[in-house]
Amino acid sequence: MTVRTFAMFVALAACQSSPPAPPAAVAATESPAARGLIEASEPPARAILWQRPEWRVGDRFVLARGERMRFPLRVEAVHDTHYELAAGGAVLRRDRDLGNLGEWSPAGEPLHVLAPVDVRFHWPLWLGKRWACEFVDRAGGSGVAVRADYVVEELDQVTVPAGTFAALRIVRTVRRLDDGEDWLPRTQISWYAPDVGHEVRQLVGDAMVELVEYGPAR
Repeated sequence: MTVRTFAMFVALAACQSSPPAPPAAVAATESPAARGLIEASEPPARAILWQRPEWRVGDRFVLARGERMRFPLRVEAVHDTHYELAAGGAVLRRDRDLGNLGEWSPAGEPLHVLAPVDVRFHWPLWLGKRWACEFVDRAGGSGVAVRADYVVEELDQVTVPAGTFAALRIVRTVRRLDDGEDWLPRTQISWYAPDVGHEVRQLVGDAMVELVEYGPAR
């Protein structure tokens, strides 16, 4: 499986020598329509809130697609603006809110960039929370401006190879901003476990990605 295919399934964004922010050449290609976060609901009274986790260098997560293909991730660097994770031959970047920035090569070459960011989480979370963002999904020289809508549907008990967790079920729907007829809306479901600080299960298309092992920095 290629680096880009892997990243599409795990939906994540660490090489310590890479720059602390996406290269300026990539940022300059951002579409004016890609505004990042565009809306977010407010918490109702007495809602139970889940706050943003903090990863540390050395935290690790091992994911499996289709029960067989394993992908180890390790937090290699923590910057003021984002995390960098080693994933085989790629460097995945997430901002400090765990928004997906994309994938880079170990040398710092952008491979697949989501600009300015796919806001996969907007903190705090609560049952019923909704938010939406716009970003350009760019690989190579081409880019597609899209909108992603998120809703936290329920708190489920989820059993995966790594254990049983209380996990927030989050539904993500992505649409092209130009409403291209050849690009149908796409839906993804993920389960985020606050006790882990990471997704423990994701359903992307017809593929299930599950957490099989995790551990804090030592």
